[in-house]
Amino acid sequence: MSESTTAVGASSRDFGGRSPLACCLLPVALALFVACPGCGGEDPAVGGWTESKSGVHSDASYAGGDAGSSEEDIGGTTKPDLPPEKEKEVDFGAPEGSPNFVFVPVKGADEVVKVSGKTLKVTLVEVGDRPTVIKVVPGQDKVVVLNSGSDDVSVLTSTETTDDVRSEPVLPHGNSVSLDATGNWAAVFYDHARAQTGDPVGSFQAISLVRVGAGQTGSLRVSVGFRPKAVHFTTGAKQALVVTDDGVCIIELATVKDGDVVPAVPIATNPFAKPKEREVQTTPDGTWAVIRQSDTKGLTAVHLPSKKLISIPMSSVPTDLDLSPDGSKALAVLRDSAEVALVELPSAATSSLAAKVASVKPLTAGLARITSDGKQALLYTSVTGIEQVATLDLKTGIVQPKALRKTVDYVYLPEGGHTAVLVHKPAKGPMYDTDKTEAFVDDSQGYTLFDLKTGFTKLVLTPVAPLEIVTSRLATDLTKPSKAWLLLPDPKGLAHEVMEARLSTLLTKSHALGSRPQNARWLQSAGVLAVTQHHPSGRITFINTTDGTAKTVTGYELNGLVK
Repeated sequence: MSESTTAVGASSRDFGGRSPLACCLLPVALALFVACPGCGGEDPAVGGWTESKSGVHSDASYAGGDAGSSEEDIGGTTKPDLPPEKEKEVDFGAPEGSPNFVFVPVKGADEVVKVSGKTLKVTLVEVGDRPTVIKVVPGQDKVVVLNSGSDDVSVLTSTETTDDVRSEPVLPHGNSVSLDATGNWAAVFYDHARAQTGDPVGSFQAISLVRVGAGQTGSLRVSVGFRPKAVHFTTGAKQALVVTDDGVCIIELATVKDGDVVPAVPIATNPFAKPKEREVQTTPDGTWAVIRQSDTKGLTAVHLPSKKLISIPMSSVPTDLDLSPDGSKALAVLRDSAEVALVELPSAATSSLAAKVASVKPLTAGLARITSDGKQALLYTSVTGIEQVATLDLKTGIVQPKALRKTVDYVYLPEGGHTAVLVHKPAKGPMYDTDKTEAFVDDSQGYTLFDLKTGFTKLVLTPVAPLEIVTSRLATDLTKPSKAWLLLPDPKGLAHEVMEARLSTLLTKSHALGSRPQNARWLQSAGVLAVTQHHPSGRITFINTTDGTAKTVTGYELNGLVK
């Protein structure tokens, strides 16, 4: 093992500036013009909430047709020429970073590499056979390691000088781990959608629950509905909500026993319905499940304690569904009718739910992301060739559209922040054949920093698509992100870099790397960004997120075994 200390080179990169609103975005009505704060001009605002049709109440039992409105229920404009939306859920996987350490699974062995962000000390910690998935317990130097070779999990608690490991058995061939925010429970299950060719098949109707809190031990096996897709822990870890094809299985964690069978609460009245796409969101308190289906014009809401089901008809099939962080609102994006719909979710059972609807014309929007304060949503589309974005005020329903210079591939919106990173993809835009500069920009990789409060946008062109995005925060204010860090590997192997973007000023600069980057994790207590890299003996560079200085550890693993 060798250790070196270097100052990372930084060069300023500033491609493009604020993106002016294209003149093709015409106002729906002159009265809807409002100033965009801080933009130095006026953008056409549209929308404003209007009350829509109330939902229909029924029991969540299999009797009758599918809940929600059908294709014939309500009229509305359609856009059959547009392809389906593709909302990327970016999962950067292992390694993982806790407040002080980076944990890297060792491929084909039974060890995890632990590297301290403060001292750069490297420790090999023995866990189970073939560790594959690592999850960090929120806010703690504790990780849960799923070992695929020994069908168990290792609960590893670390300090600078000690590593405490205990193992708990789980069902064979699990490949997914969910943790509750309190750090007391972990759920391990088999998700067939995540399986790789040749992987052994796990259970389609059972999960393992593992006690991971301090002073707790033991694991439980619970039978659930067919094909678990996600496990959501409610606030305070009172319940585990298992989303399956059959519905939502509610596990009471205070009383659950090994071998329990937990039937699903139905989320549709027709047991034979098999939509091509179904999205299920649950509120943090476990009161509601909200469902979007590709064959239903509207949403379905299930009051989970009472198992009562409500259909909420809408003018077209929603292309996206998002819940506010506190679970009090559900937002549906209705691309084909150029609308968004907002549903208030009460804490008590109700016989109907009404949706407020706002027009987004002339914007094309099929996807949304809600800010962590629940006040705004970012509206966009992934359709190639459409270069638009907008903000939605969830209180007023006012939509503020903005023109972009490139097609959006996916959106990174960090918790606590109001500046989004819009990652683009090369695609021909409206001016591709008539403007050489537009053609050059359309053919390039890049991203846009979008300030949702002011509407200001800044395009940054990059030599390659970002491999990963991580945010860091100031030690004096951990409530909001201060910088975004983007990994940019050079396909020629010559000029690998990490790009730093300051979210307050939108200024960027580059930090050189000696090897191709793999993953990055921000270590809060250590105040560094840990960047793992491809290297025959292992390499991690720790970049101080305040001043940009760097230290690199090389040779922490032999024979290239680190994933």
